[in-house]
Amino acid sequence: MHITEFARELTEYLVTLPGVKECRLYGSLCTGTYDQYSDIDIQLDVSGCDNGRFILNLPKFMEQKYGLIFYDYAPSLAPDKYVVSFALDGVHPFRMVDIGCTAMPHCGSVSREELSARNDRYGHLLKLFTANLKHHLRGTDCRSDILRMYAKVYDDGCDYSDRQMLEQVLDWLDRNALVNHRPFVEALRKYL
Repeated sequence: MHITEFARELTEYLVTLPGVKECRLYGSLCTGTYDQYSDIDIQLDVSGCDNGRFILNLPKFMEQKYGLIFYDYAPSLAPDKYVVSFALDGVHPFRMVDIGCTAMPHCGSVSREELSARNDRYGHLLKLFTANLKHHLRGTDCRSDILRMYAKVYDDGCDYSDRQMLEQVLDWLDRNALVNHRPFVEALRKYL
């Protein structure tokens, strides 16, 4: 399925969830600048609900319709903003879905610590790796991000190239993958 069709299917599903007032796409899919590495960016408006609590339940709602490979909250944005990333497609690993959740008034009820505690270390590294590989493949200078990611796995004070660090982190992800992560990791390896 083409990314635009998949995005339309996602928004049609998300707008049916209890409490969702509006669901809209933003980012490269709206501007028409998407490419083979683009993700799907969605903003939900759940005004009248606690958007912090809503974001905590979003993985459950997504799992009802899609086979989740993994999900990962963005704790660094909380409690001012709530975003969760989903990997739903083992064939197209860059087709991550980032969902932000807003409300008027905004409810800053969920802390960074609570979101961090809900994140799985493996899923978080897989999300970081996917983002860093995407930027690397696009030719973006992302060395500082790759170094930070590498340091989460290895503490050898590396002096490696970006590609070498990506390869080593991917090897670690491969060695530690659960069965449901395997197709996703194998798809990433094809791009590296």
